[in-house]
Amino acid sequence: MKQFIITKYVADKRAQLILQDLCKMDKKAIKILDVGCGNKYITNQIKSKGYNIKGLDRCSAKECKWMKHDPDYIMDAKNMKFDDNAFDVVIALELIEHCDCISEINRVLKKNGIFFCSTPTPFTDWVRTILVKLRLLENQDFEGHDHLVDLRDVPMKLLKYRRMFFFTSQFGVFTKSESDGKKE
Repeated sequence: MKQFIITKYVADKRAQLILQDLCKMDKKAIKILDVGCGNKYITNQIKSKGYNIKGLDRCSAKECKWMKHDPDYIMDAKNMKFDDNAFDVVIALELIEHCDCISEINRVLKKNGIFFCSTPTPFTDWVRTILVKLRLLENQDFEGHDHLVDLRDVPMKLLKYRRMFFFTSQFGVFTKSESDGKKE
């Protein structure tokens, strides 16, 4: 399989940012869910550091030819079969633009849990189109950006926000506050 240089660089940078925050937590005491884990590239990097992390995707490797590894859980991110407040940390990288799953992520995240999220910056798909044509970026997750959002508008408490990679991507760190997920 061809290695796309920008795809690998971006994934490694996101993993580095996540690991910087995770190192402040007791790795033996937390449960982490990587929603939309795809090929488990990030999941496996975090697992190699000793964290209890499981990957979830809607497809298996048999169904998606670009995937080398099966996810730990095969299910829809909009309807996860986990109890409320089941995970200390949830990761969703390049997923929420494909499906509106923020409320479901919020449901499975524990109170004061941490949510790491990345998604394209709205109105920058033209840059990705050029990078795909130059074969610098893979395009398996490029289609179906029906839910592009500004991460600063996500209905959770935003702890950190940054734009990355020539402002085409957003990376946010959130927490589930006491009132998140409760109907008023």
